[in-house]
Amino acid sequence: MEEWRQCGRWLIDCKVLPPNHRVVWPSAVVFDLAQALRDGVLLCQMLHNLSPGSVDLKQINFRPQMSQVTLMAAQLQIELS
Repeated sequence: MEEWRQCGRWLIDCKVLPPNHRVVWPSAVVFDLAQALRDGVLLCQMLHNLSPGSVDLKQINFRPQMSQVTLMAAQLQIELS
């Protein structure tokens, strides 16, 4: 199995992607995984899952158009910790 597909499966196993996410579809391409990761929201969710309380999920905007703001807020929170 290609590494990017393994990564997609791992994100599903860690419950940051839904089980039917397009990264596991037979027609999926690496771009699908890149799109899922592009705004940093999943990475913030992963960090929260690994270390509860490390990321205030109320501070995260789950709308894609706010992705850069979300990423910057997460970076600032990590720097302040």
